[in-house]
Amino acid sequence: MSTAVVLGGGVSGLAAVYYLQRQTAAKFAKVILLEASDRLGGWVRSTRYDNGSVFEHGPRSLRPVGDSGINSLLLAEELGLSNQILPSLSTSAAAKNRFLFIDGQIHALPNSLKSILRTQAPFTKPMILSGLKELLTKKGDNSDETVHAFVARRFGSELADYAVDPMCRGIFAGNCRSLSVDACFPMLTNMERDHGSVIKGMLTPKKREIPSSSLVRVAKLEKWVSWSLRTGLQELTDTMYTVIGENNTTEVRTSTPCMGIELLHDGKLKVQTEGEDITADHVFSGVYSKNLGSLLPASPLKDNLMEIPAVSVVVINMEYEGLQLPYEGFGHLLPSFENGPVLGVIYDSCTFPEHNRSDMADSTRVTVMLGGAWFDDLVKLTNLDESHLEQIAHDALRTQLGITERPIRTYVALQKDCIPQYILGHNKRLSSMDKYLADTKLPLSLIGSSYRGPSVNDCIYNARITVEKVCKS
Repeated sequence: MSTAVVLGGGVSGLAAVYYLQRQTAAKFAKVILLEASDRLGGWVRSTRYDNGSVFEHGPRSLRPVGDSGINSLLLAEELGLSNQILPSLSTSAAAKNRFLFIDGQIHALPNSLKSILRTQAPFTKPMILSGLKELLTKKGDNSDETVHAFVARRFGSELADYAVDPMCRGIFAGNCRSLSVDACFPMLTNMERDHGSVIKGMLTPKKREIPSSSLVRVAKLEKWVSWSLRTGLQELTDTMYTVIGENNTTEVRTSTPCMGIELLHDGKLKVQTEGEDITADHVFSGVYSKNLGSLLPASPLKDNLMEIPAVSVVVINMEYEGLQLPYEGFGHLLPSFENGPVLGVIYDSCTFPEHNRSDMADSTRVTVMLGGAWFDDLVKLTNLDESHLEQIAHDALRTQLGITERPIRTYVALQKDCIPQYILGHNKRLSSMDKYLADTKLPLSLIGSSYRGPSVNDCIYNARITVEKVCKS
């Protein structure tokens, strides 16, 4: 009996099992999912309180754009979640307004034609001049460069310092001076290569076939910017688990870490657990690359897996009585030169007010993000003492937003190695791993956030195309 083993019960592993079950001509008679912890969902984790309040401790929304975004909408529709979706529309304050905290002040990012034509602090010149520079800049030499270097070369150093630096802290919790632009934002390098300009590439019409899906059509018609679910994003992974659990060809084992992987003489893999050795015709690994590397014998593949770093983030959810936010928007980010452990603050009660508590007229929810590429500095400062971390969050909200009230509820979550960092050389490393797997015919597929996109959309989409490729081979 052919068997597939999926390592990791996060969103990638759950999606892989889901898409394996959907194959019309089943390649595997049995699918076994191994999860080391006692819960499924990975970094997608929502706390739902009886009064209706929702705290997100990891990803909190999905964007309905691109192939991966459309794929996630299709998945939600297939799972029967269409009526549970909470959309954030392009007309909402959360979609239109994003802020920076620089030099002791909150600054709104330009968000209209009028705002890019005038000088708007913290920038010292109109943003349109950065656009003109980009249009006049020649193509690069196609060498791998950092996100900061690419943006500074094409748009100028001010945009790189004030906008892209904090953006990378918000998306990757990372340092834009180390991250590879080709790995983190391949669309930018593709537009430069194909059109000679990022702006020209953005203005070039793109032909995209819209799937026959009522949910996708609604998202396009209503101009969704992002979406979540009524009881939090964990409802997505919970529902995936419920659906895959209804299939009797699948086993889901929690609290069952993989202890090692060996290649057998017949080309199959032996997956070792504490209680059993499983013979697998194919293994799909959705765990962090270094965790997978630690399970493999010495090889160039293991070496490459161990070279992909990740950063840790402390997520502090806080809830207040009354309306506390002085601004309406998605939230604000801090550039790295602010020299603090705070990456940014998300205005949760503004982005998805449906997740506010229902037992009082007004309440405010925010999330303070700490650490990332600066996690070691945070450890030295606090030794990860929870009360000290909470005090940093309180101080940040007081100095940056003027919130002096004490929260009525706080939740501190340490997310260890939660965001892989696509540093310079990442794509070269991926190519080397792909070549090794092809040359050795090792029945192992790499899915998950360590490789080709860290977002929930990326993880689901990459699991799907990987499963489809394996099942067709």
